[in-house]
Amino acid sequence: MPQYDLNLRDYWRILRKRMWSVVAITAAFGALALLFAEVQKPDSLYQATAVVKFERTTTLASLLVESMSFSQGDSLSTQAAVIRSFPVLERAAKSLRLIPATLDSEAIKQNPMHLQVLSDLRGQVAATPEENTTLINITTTARDPNDAARIATAVAQAYQQENTLQRNRKIVEARRFIEEQLRDITTRLRQAEDGIRSLKESRGFVSITDQTAASTTRLTALEAEHDRLRREQDEVAGQIQALQNPPAADVLPLRMFGEAGDPGIAKLTGALMDLTLERDNLLVTLTPQHPQIRDLDARIAAMRENLGARIRAARESALRDLQTKSQALDVRTADVQGQLRSVRQEQRALPDLSRQYAELQREVALNETLQATLRAKLQEVQIKEREQVDEVSLVRPATVPGAPTNPPQTAGKVIAGLLIGLTVGLVLAFVLESLDTSIGTIQDVESYLEVPVLGLIPLIDPIKDPLLAPPEDEDDASPLARMRPFLISLLNPRSTVAEAYRSLRTNVEFLSLEKSAKAICMTSASLMEGKTTTAINLAISIAQMGKKTLLVEADLRKPFLHHAFGLPRDPGLTEVIVGNKEWRECLRTATDLMLGPLGVDTLMSTPNIDKLYVLTSGTPPPNPAEFLNSQRMTDLIATFREEFDMVVFDCPPILPVTDAAILAAKTDGTLIVYRVGKIARSALKRAKALLENVRGRVLGVVLTGLKAETSPDYEELQYYRYAYGQEPGQADRMRALPRKRSVLDRIKGLFS
Repeated sequence: MPQYDLNLRDYWRILRKRMWSVVAITAAFGALALLFAEVQKPDSLYQATAVVKFERTTTLASLLVESMSFSQGDSLSTQAAVIRSFPVLERAAKSLRLIPATLDSEAIKQNPMHLQVLSDLRGQVAATPEENTTLINITTTARDPNDAARIATAVAQAYQQENTLQRNRKIVEARRFIEEQLRDITTRLRQAEDGIRSLKESRGFVSITDQTAASTTRLTALEAEHDRLRREQDEVAGQIQALQNPPAADVLPLRMFGEAGDPGIAKLTGALMDLTLERDNLLVTLTPQHPQIRDLDARIAAMRENLGARIRAARESALRDLQTKSQALDVRTADVQGQLRSVRQEQRALPDLSRQYAELQREVALNETLQATLRAKLQEVQIKEREQVDEVSLVRPATVPGAPTNPPQTAGKVIAGLLIGLTVGLVLAFVLESLDTSIGTIQDVESYLEVPVLGLIPLIDPIKDPLLAPPEDEDDASPLARMRPFLISLLNPRSTVAEAYRSLRTNVEFLSLEKSAKAICMTSASLMEGKTTTAINLAISIAQMGKKTLLVEADLRKPFLHHAFGLPRDPGLTEVIVGNKEWRECLRTATDLMLGPLGVDTLMSTPNIDKLYVLTSGTPPPNPAEFLNSQRMTDLIATFREEFDMVVFDCPPILPVTDAAILAAKTDGTLIVYRVGKIARSALKRAKALLENVRGRVLGVVLTGLKAETSPDYEELQYYRYAYGQEPGQADRMRALPRKRSVLDRIKGLFS
């Protein structure tokens, strides 16, 4: 961007031009801030509060206990400290199952792991008295809301129980002693009952008498089973012996295995018999040396070998099966023998079993009597314990908190990230604008290239210019819809863009009169700068003035002009230069345009369209530069000057190829099309230098693609949509239309 003083409008233009960069950077910083907030997000901590009431009793039954248990220095602060003491936390930890309930205080103190649990629990608990009340708030902190509520309630209950315990120690100690004795008696009773049950389960009896009868019956059955297994073992051993010592190597004892083991053996045996019978029949008439007999001998030998292999495989398979069965019988026999020994041993142990069973029954009866006595004593002690004084009451149990106490500051961090990103984006936008080497103002172009700016062609935008919008009934995929952006002066003559082309036509007209320029080249520094569209609309605008105008598609490398008109490419300029066609035969007139997608109605409504002639490129040649640099092309341009009022050549870009420079040297002048903000100024300067090197005249520059955010000059200009055939009031309404939409369009433009 050139250096000049910036005003507020320039700043606004830069912001609109670099809007997406600013938005992208802002969004990136916001995303990074969100990611950082998520990564650094602390673990959620929840707090739950249980409220207890501490109130000294003054009843006659508790005065003596109170005077013995508490001094005058007691206060709510002391009770708050007691809540976080070792006995209370120990009781709470056991209630929460953080520490085994069976351990006593001394065992817990000797275990570092349990001490760490109590230390962590102490760090989670806080006790605070409420002013001017006898209430104490027990607040706990945990990562899980349910844990926070459970811990607070458990600590409150533990404090209540510990307070009651300290005031009623003797009764509590008596209760604890009875509970310990009751647990011991219950354990012994359960062990005796388990002993009887285990004895019955291990011996498998319900009573001793039934056990004796069952043992005798089982012994008889096992002996019978043992005899049967021995017989099967002998039979299997005989079969194995028969298989291991067959009468012949290739004989299979079918009486033992049958033919079901391998059906192929029977099939091969039958086939062998058939072949043998056939051989015997042939030997009646043939000698053993006869080829047919020899062939049968070979087949019989092969079949015998195959049959022998099958028999050996079947024998091995049967032998493996019998060996497996023998092993299984051995295992079963050993198991039955073990059971026999066990049953005989049980029969010898029946007298000792009777004595053991009687001892267990006596122990069960004794423990049941002791258990009943201890339970009665425990109930008496519990009744006395209920009659004692309670100073601590749970006023409000802890409830599960709904929200953490340390919510993550994600929103604040994201907002800060967005603000930082917005600041960085704005700074970067102005830095990029200052480093931008493209040209955006008329003054810059004219001072840098030392040629006038002949036309300002705004960006083709149907949203900002409703007159560019196609008819509602037009199909977007139709050929006419595809041609519409290139034929604005023909299809949308009332639009702002068409008016800009007419302004360019006026400037070119004056230049042609001043400098006798009838043959004009239209080129650009690089691709996609709008030179073909500008050449088409300039030629149409000149023809609408009634001047005989020729539009030549001189881009022989990537021709596009014929597509814009919906015309065939061949024959064209190439055929004329080669000499295959006369140039008049290759011209396309208004009649040809009417026969194409444009149609009769569109062209009939356009004035003087019959003055427009189009010469397409023709067949692409292998060497376009040589074609254009030929004498035939020079003579053709001279002929065009005589036949037409204005000739416009659509040339390729000048920097990639030399075609435009060749034509610039042969024509009267060249217009350089520059899309604002597309290429660097050095490329534009180089394009002008290339034209001047071949002594081509640069008539001026045409700026295309103008937008308010890329060129401040275009924002300054007021384009009135004043078109042909409008009534006076209609012009005012059309002029007011963009003003009504401009604010809305700008707002939409910022977010679209």
